[in-house]
Amino acid sequence: MKVAIVGAGIGGLALAQGLLKAGVEVRLYERDPSPVFRRQGYRIHISPAGEQALAAVLPEVVRRRVVETATHPGDLVAGFDPQLNKLFEQTFPVADPESVTSIDRYAFRRAMMTGLDEVIAFGKEFMSYGVVGDGVEIRFADGTTEAADVLVAADGAGSRVRAQLVPEFQVHDSGIRCLYGKIPLTDAVRAIVPQDFLRGFCFVKDEAGVGAAFAPVLFRTPPPEYGDYLMAVLTGTAEQLGRSDTELFTMAPEELWSLVAKQVAEWNPVIGQLVDAADASAAFPITLRTCTSVLPWPEGPVVLLGDAVHPMLPSAGAGANTALWDAARLTEALTGATTLASYQEEMLAHGMAAVTESLENAKQLFGLRLT
Repeated sequence: MKVAIVGAGIGGLALAQGLLKAGVEVRLYERDPSPVFRRQGYRIHISPAGEQALAAVLPEVVRRRVVETATHPGDLVAGFDPQLNKLFEQTFPVADPESVTSIDRYAFRRAMMTGLDEVIAFGKEFMSYGVVGDGVEIRFADGTTEAADVLVAADGAGSRVRAQLVPEFQVHDSGIRCLYGKIPLTDAVRAIVPQDFLRGFCFVKDEAGVGAAFAPVLFRTPPPEYGDYLMAVLTGTAEQLGRSDTELFTMAPEELWSLVAKQVAEWNPVIGQLVDAADASAAFPITLRTCTSVLPWPEGPVVLLGDAVHPMLPSAGAGANTALWDAARLTEALTGATTLASYQEEMLAHGMAAVTESLENAKQLFGLRLT
C-alpha cells in the first residue's frame, strides 16, 4: 500500500512518522517551498493525549529529538485585567522532566521531520484528485501527478482535498484576528517581566474585549536561529483593531507591532515595556477560523485528518493535540489494527468534542457567539 499525505503540518508529519515506522510506503506533499516558510504561530500546548499520540507514532530517535527541543514545563494558567490585577488562576503539578507539555512550533516541526528527507516533497501545491480504480490520482499545480492507494488530507482549515470530498462542509470566520509577536528574553526583559508570565499561559483582557496572551518559550535545547522568548499575541476584531483585513494583512511586521503598542498604551506600563522590547520584525497576523459541526465523508480512498476535518479556535489548546490523536488512530487504521470506518467514527466524536470545548471557551475569552 502507498499512502499520500497532503500537508506537512503537525498531523501530517505525525502520520508520516507512524506509517514509516510501521513499514508502509508513504509520501508527504507540502505546498510551501521549504520548512521555514510558513508562519502559523509560535508556542503549542501539548496535552497528555497529544503526548501519548506522539509516543505511539514516533520512532524513538524522533521522540528523543522532540523531547530535547521542547520547552521547560509550566504550572500556571491565569487571567488579568489591563492593570495586571489577577482575575483567576489555575495551577498544575510540575510535569515529569521528560514530559513534553509545550513546544515551539518551528522547533517541533523540524524535530518531526527527522528521518523524512526522502519522504517529504516541498513546493507541491495540491490542486485536485481523481479516483482511479481502487486508488487515487493526485494532481499538482506544477502539472505533475502522483498515484496512491490512499490520499490523506492534512492540509488545514482551508483544505482543498476536503472542499472536493465534502463540498458542503462550512468553515466559519470567527471575526477574531491575532497579531503574533516574540519578545526575546534578554536580561533587561527578565528584570521587568511579571513572574507569572514566565510560569505559563497568561491572558490580559480589557473592557472592550481586546486581549493579549503571554506565554514563555524556555527551551531545553534552542534551535540555532533563536533562543528563549516570551510569546505575545494580541486578539481583537478588525473593528477593535481599527484596520480592515485588507490593511491588516498587507502591513509590514513593524507596522503591525506598532498597532499592538497603540492598543496597550493605556494598560499597565510593564506591558508597554514588554511590547517595546519585542522583535517587531517577527510580527504577523492570522485569522481565527472554526467549524461548528464535524461532518463524515464518503467511504473510499480519501481520508481527512486534523484541521482539514475539524478546524477549531485555539481557546481550548486542543487543535494540535487533536491532530496528533487523529494521526495515531489513522496509523492504526492504515496498518490493519483497526479500520478506516472505525477511525472515522471515533474521530468524528473526538473532534466534535474538541470543537465544542473551544467554542465554549471562546465565549468567555472573546465574547464569541457562533451557531
